[in-house]
Amino acid sequence: MRRPLPALPFLTAFRALRLRRGLALVPLVIGALLLAGQPAFCIDWPVEKKIITGTFGESRGDHFHNGIDIGGGDQEVRAALAGELVFRYEEGSDYTTLPRGVGSFAALHHAQDILSLYCHLAGGSLGPVRARYAQQERVGVLGATGHADGKHLHFTVYDAENGSAVNPLAFLPPLPDSQPPVIRRVLLERGNRLLPLSNAATVPQGRAAVLAEIYDLREDVKFAWTLAPYSISLGLDGTETAKITFDSLQVIEGRMVVGGASLSRSAVYAADGLVRCGTVDLRAGASRLRLVARDFAGNETVREIILTVQD
Repeated sequence: MRRPLPALPFLTAFRALRLRRGLALVPLVIGALLLAGQPAFCIDWPVEKKIITGTFGESRGDHFHNGIDIGGGDQEVRAALAGELVFRYEEGSDYTTLPRGVGSFAALHHAQDILSLYCHLAGGSLGPVRARYAQQERVGVLGATGHADGKHLHFTVYDAENGSAVNPLAFLPPLPDSQPPVIRRVLLERGNRLLPLSNAATVPQGRAAVLAEIYDLREDVKFAWTLAPYSISLGLDGTETAKITFDSLQVIEGRMVVGGASLSRSAVYAADGLVRCGTVDLRAGASRLRLVARDFAGNETVREIILTVQD
């Protein structure tokens, strides 16, 4: 059943908070909407069979992933909201300035200056050129055009008013997810040295960066298919010192950055699958390092390490 065009209350709150205090309080807005009995999700899933194969904010070599990837095999892709068709591109058409990686795609413009993009659509599957698409009307068929390893839909939600790609999971009805993120290797970076950390490790005092191997997992496969978590926080002796939350991505001075923290991809992701979680000031004595990784469903993994800090 199609829902009427919503007022997008989450987006209104998102913009207000961004103007006043950045994006740090966006998760609180979602919680407040839920407590008030108003669902945070506002749009429909663009496919019937929903398998998340890529999450918002993942590292894609030289850039952040600005949407979610949805697998599920051959199936129709439908408009997440009623909207105006503002662009469609069929792979092989003569547009030399378009990004080739997204393959065949369509872009719809919705109320409150929201755009939705449907990428990697199967060749020849795009719907007719019409002024408007109704909610859940067929846009194309899930495919593998462009730079795609297998058939999937790359789905982006873009807030044109603020120039931000927003995590689509904030708008979509939730999916079942009981798999918590994983925190594996934790290391301390001092200069050019990486020191593995474990309980009762002895480390020198001073300012240092904390790196860790942190990822979420798909539930539908038995092998390890890693995804980016929704948030990572770093704490020392009961005080949070840094937090990365994949709520939005913006381009500032030619660099794509995580919205609230204004961190570039290289400031978040290091080599060998490591995430730069933040920095700590270590003082002589005993200290407790705390890492918390959460996915969008609220599953949480906590890793605490007791350190002995030497003079």
